[in-house]
Amino acid sequence: MTDTVREIYADEIRDPQDAMRSELDRDALFDLAESIKQNGLINPITVRPIADGFEVVAGHRRFSACKIAGKIKIPCVIRDLDDQQTFEVMAAENLERQDVDPVDEAIFITRFMERTGKSPAEIAKALKRSEAWVRNRLAIGEMPEYMQTYLKNGALKIGVALTLVQIDDEQTRRLWTEQAVRDGASIGQAEHWLYEYRRQCLPGGTLSDTPPSDYVPGTPQTVTLECAIDGQKYDSRMFRSVLIYEGNMDYFREFVSAFREPPPESGGESGG
Repeated sequence: MTDTVREIYADEIRDPQDAMRSELDRDALFDLAESIKQNGLINPITVRPIADGFEVVAGHRRFSACKIAGKIKIPCVIRDLDDQQTFEVMAAENLERQDVDPVDEAIFITRFMERTGKSPAEIAKALKRSEAWVRNRLAIGEMPEYMQTYLKNGALKIGVALTLVQIDDEQTRRLWTEQAVRDGASIGQAEHWLYEYRRQCLPGGTLSDTPPSDYVPGTPQTVTLECAIDGQKYDSRMFRSVLIYEGNMDYFREFVSAFREPPPESGGESGG
């Protein structure tokens, strides 16, 4: 297929229906618009024909800058593309850019999957990415809004977010997400929190609402479990597993009961 380049009136061109970037840097747009006024549009935008004109496929930022610059006609590469081909061109143009945040990528990929019914494996092949990368973006698309906001502004690392989102208790997840943002937690730290959270969920575990008062930022929170013998709370790392035959559980309970009984008071009758 041979691309055709021609000048199209700006009012015939529509913004992309599913733009990958939810926001364009306004200051950068005005800088680009000034450059276009002085030097013209060096690289034409790519559009596809639609019912009421043309839709931007690649060059959304350049198109916006052209409008700011007051361009009446805009040089365009016209390509006949279906939805999947449009998706692939948009992705190829945007995914390598550092200013596209993972939340925008997640929303873009989710929309395409819903519209086309493509599987994560098929999307990965189209994007020349791993299936794990696609599934991670889909997971980001399902994250709570506060986690997405932190990802968009760079306050939360992708790996940390993907780890903490596995905490299924919302209060705990938000607690450790805020902690990760505050202290700049690493993926290793987040994985430790997830591991300890899962240990807290074991029978006898303790799920605290807040970090302990003596918590030192950047260090793991100590998780405690209740000892089946004395009923006291101890550091979970100090616990050991033992096996007790079911038929001997009554003996075990008797032992625990006797162990927990207060010692008899000392004293008695004195000799005369």
